[in-house]
Amino acid sequence: MHWLGVDFSEMAHRWRNLAQARWPWAIAAAMLGIHGLVAWAGGPQHIPQWYLALGLRREAVLSGDLWQLLTYAWLHGSWGHALINGLCVLVLGGRVEHILGPGGFLKTLAAGVVGGALGHLVLADGGHTAFPLVGISGACVALLLVITTLSPQSRMLPLPVSGRNLGLGMLMAALLLALADPKLGIPGIAGIGRALVAHGQGSWFMVGHACHLGGGLAGYGYAKWLLRPGPTLSRLREQRQRREARQQPR
Repeated sequence: MHWLGVDFSEMAHRWRNLAQARWPWAIAAAMLGIHGLVAWAGGPQHIPQWYLALGLRREAVLSGDLWQLLTYAWLHGSWGHALINGLCVLVLGGRVEHILGPGGFLKTLAAGVVGGALGHLVLADGGHTAFPLVGISGACVALLLVITTLSPQSRMLPLPVSGRNLGLGMLMAALLLALADPKLGIPGIAGIGRALVAHGQGSWFMVGHACHLGGGLAGYGYAKWLLRPGPTLSRLREQRQRREARQQPR
């Protein structure tokens, strides 16, 4: 059934998939439960030691606190931050779990968390005054890139764009905004960031764009690995002939 360009049967199908999802609901519930504990303890400003120990900081990772590559994703800065990421995990993760199964969803999530951490460590401001990176948004972008890469021709409602264009646009925007951060001071492109700040748009650089880029690239790479060509009959024959040749007595 269509009305005003909306396919209600497709929407109903996706809602059923979301209702049947298991791991996305578990991950979202765990995220919100952890933030509930943080809020009960007074919020980030009252327990900064949690964020310093578990959030992602370059100097801490270089000093050996490698667990931060994973733990940063489970903390959030506010209820709004946690709820938005929880919704993304549910909506995007439910679709990925439907396509790839629970294992595929968890692998995508893990790749996005680690990829987002690496992107942040490489590109983002890592000075002593930088607040630790927190949030699972890198994994959310990884989930999105898996969907857009596996379904490049599908329409990404409510946006009237194809999966391929949406995925490419997300990666390009994250790269541009990460490099334009005035704190990095990259000649030329830093001017874009300073112009945004001068026009009251400095909040753009409070978002982990480098984390989004790293997570997106991890999701894209995982999807491309899933789409790699399978073994052909001729290749299997060549492999068997090589094995038999090695086994023949000399």
